[in-house]
Amino acid sequence: MKRVSPAAVTVWASGVLGALLLGLAEFTTLFEVHSSARSSAVATVSAGSQHSYAMIPIALLALVLTYSVWLTRSRVALGAIGVLGVIALLIALVGDLPDAHATGLLRSTGAPGSGTDLANGTSSPAIGLYLETLGGVLLLIAGGLGLLAVGPPAERTPRPRRPTPARDASEA
Repeated sequence: MKRVSPAAVTVWASGVLGALLLGLAEFTTLFEVHSSARSSAVATVSAGSQHSYAMIPIALLALVLTYSVWLTRSRVALGAIGVLGVIALLIALVGDLPDAHATGLLRSTGAPGSGTDLANGTSSPAIGLYLETLGGVLLLIAGGLGLLAVGPPAERTPRPRRPTPARDASEA
């Protein structure tokens, strides 16, 4: 029976867990919008609707690459897992985080003609943003740790060359 190193198990677990968290995050609340006129949330935004379910293909590809790394120890697949982690983090931190901390004016739901048509509004992050970020970090860890643990690429043994037919001086 082949012995599996703890680093390989950590890489595999980080890749699988990161991909699962990215997939789960798409179906959770990304942020909630609150108004000074109401005590409850005015609106909630799901992670999937915020960026058109972009994390689903990233998560599926990360699962396939993690399985590939488990079977073949491919350095290319490890690098691709790290790149997917960076992409997921960019979507979460550059695309979603500013919206999750936005402030501004909202149309109030007060009585018409009361003179209070606008209210202060703020948004606050919910579980979806944290799941996206953690999933991206885990994919980045899986790729980086995997590249460090696998080590340099194995040297290939050269194939024996076939003898080339001798050329006549008249053919040249």
